[in-house]
Amino acid sequence: MKISGRRSLLSGAVTVWGVFVFVVITGTSNGIDRGNRSNDDHLIQYGILSVYPGEVSIPYGGSVKGRVIQFTENDADELKKIFSDYTDGIYPRKLFNAFCKSPTGFANMLVSDFRTGLDERYIDFLAGRCLNEVELSGDGRVCLIPKYLAGQLYGNAREAVGRTLIVDGLPFVITGVYKPAHDLSFKCVFVPFKTAMQMREADGDISFIDIKLPTEMAAAKKRHLKDEIHSLLCFNKGLDPKDLSALRLEDKIEFISEQEKFIASIRIFTLFVSLLSLLMGVLGVSSIIHLSVKERTKEIAVRLICGSSDRSIFFLVLGESVATMLSFGFAGLLLGTTALNIATSVVNRLNEGVRWIMISNLNVNLGLIVNSVILIVLCGLASGFAPARKAMSIKVNEALSCE
Repeated sequence: MKISGRRSLLSGAVTVWGVFVFVVITGTSNGIDRGNRSNDDHLIQYGILSVYPGEVSIPYGGSVKGRVIQFTENDADELKKIFSDYTDGIYPRKLFNAFCKSPTGFANMLVSDFRTGLDERYIDFLAGRCLNEVELSGDGRVCLIPKYLAGQLYGNAREAVGRTLIVDGLPFVITGVYKPAHDLSFKCVFVPFKTAMQMREADGDISFIDIKLPTEMAAAKKRHLKDEIHSLLCFNKGLDPKDLSALRLEDKIEFISEQEKFIASIRIFTLFVSLLSLLMGVLGVSSIIHLSVKERTKEIAVRLICGSSDRSIFFLVLGESVATMLSFGFAGLLLGTTALNIATSVVNRLNEGVRWIMISNLNVNLGLIVNSVILIVLCGLASGFAPARKAMSIKVNEALSCE
């Protein structure tokens, strides 16, 4: 059985358009998701809960107003014992100002311990290398410095690598030079944690605690974990849980949660529109197959007389519908992919130098292609099912008597 050329072209055009719209809208939705997740809040702070000690403002359980709260490594160790199974890492952090100098100049710099899994998100290397695990687990005098400090003291990034920088009166070997990622404004000298804790300008306390939350953890569970951590620290330090200045927890859980809801709503809307466009293709192909079955009633009757079974007639019509959807569906998929590739190149140019990216990388991935093919086949089956049932129910005597 074959559909007439004009009707085949009509059903094909509708199918091509439906698949094209589906691919373009779905790719655009993915691009919005990728764009939002490429921003600083996602790359740097998504899933990071930072706990900072402060000053008591509400007297509670013997704590007087104005008391300064201090964290020690023991506080971080206790959090690890209780919450390690629910987090991707709990890290005591040290941060302080120190005087840095070289034979050619000096600068007052912020010194921070470096943590793998956290801080490399902040930086892009220009020269040298990152601190390795052996260096980070010890108290060696090695450091990473920002680009501007390398230029000020050594001329350029490459010249700085391997040179000595005096930090807090101690000599440090520079292993690498970095620039802040995503145009962030922070600038500090990174050293191993044990080294930072032993330096003269540092005291015995830690500055804050970073808690890395699993990315896949739902926002509601993150909020619950945050409340549990806050309650434990308030109990241990004798603080009123309502005293926001005594203990500060910074995170992006609420912001990211709202952003994910926004992206989810966009996905639902785009899915609805794209499925609506595919429905046009299903209805178009279904109507054409219906007409084809009606016009070829005698042909079907002859097939039945020649020994064809009702089942073979059913699958013949159904296969015709799927073949039609696939042939024109691949054309729509190709057009949609081409359109997204062109749009990606334009969007990438527009995103250059932009601080907040709304959409990026609309390119079609393998998952989208596979899902599109599966959807095309399902649409073909859906559009051909009713006509195939109709063809299977044709009576031979009635069909041969039709004019």
